[in-house]
Amino acid sequence: MKMGFIGVGLMGQGMSTCLLKAGHELAVVAHSNRKPIDYLVRQGAVEIPTIRALATDCEVLFLCLPSADTVASVIQQMEPVLQVGQLIIDTSTSLPERSVGWARQLRDQGVGFVDAPVTGGPEGAAAGALASMVGGYEPDYLRAAPLIDCYSKQVVYFGESGAGNRAKLIHNFITTGQVALIVEAVRLCDQAGLDRSKLYSVLSQGGAASKTLEKLLPSALEGRYDGHRFSLEHASKDVAYIHQMMGQLHSDSQMIEGITHFFQRALMQYPKETFLSGLLKTDEKPTGK
Repeated sequence: MKMGFIGVGLMGQGMSTCLLKAGHELAVVAHSNRKPIDYLVRQGAVEIPTIRALATDCEVLFLCLPSADTVASVIQQMEPVLQVGQLIIDTSTSLPERSVGWARQLRDQGVGFVDAPVTGGPEGAAAGALASMVGGYEPDYLRAAPLIDCYSKQVVYFGESGAGNRAKLIHNFITTGQVALIVEAVRLCDQAGLDRSKLYSVLSQGGAASKTLEKLLPSALEGRYDGHRFSLEHASKDVAYIHQMMGQLHSDSQMIEGITHFFQRALMQYPKETFLSGLLKTDEKPTGK
């Protein structure tokens, strides 16, 4: 089965590598960042020059893109050449209502679509150890599941289209909230004149322990600030999506207001490409805008 992958960034490279290791024929589309493309070609992938050409040539199309708007743009480019029986597996963190619309629109053309966002970070992607949250028409899910399993240690089907992204946004509500809380707590530690490393030794053994803490603090203590390799821009986008979903569901939350304010302020102080670990830097001041 020939597959195409659009969006071979930090996550997509590892996921694509897992698909190749599973024996699948894989094509990737030209990308501004040559490093992951060249790596995947060396592993056996074929580079295709355009999204439209990729959509013409592949039975299954994976998307791993930064936003719902980017997904919309890619689907618009593919749509004129899509054929009955093709399947799109969208692993992007997107807006649930957009996934519902795309699934309905593509089903009318005989094309399957599932929203299948992931969690586990670039390391999990490379190791084939992601957790995937899937929504979509059940027959489409059953076709997609063995492929998603190539890069996942857990694949959970949540139901109808959009359900995968609802689950992912709830997941990211927790993790972005943890980032905000930990960053502010460590800054408070600095202001109180306490040793970060000593505080971490306590936090990591108690009720404050979490995977988010492990991503943020150890690399910061070593002066690398690359433990949580997720950009401020993407985290802020996810928070905006969470806020929007809550509004649509008439969910009353004071927490989301605080998290939104935290990330909006961070975007005014730091470059948007800053890894979340970089919010803990002490050797340079925020840029300020």
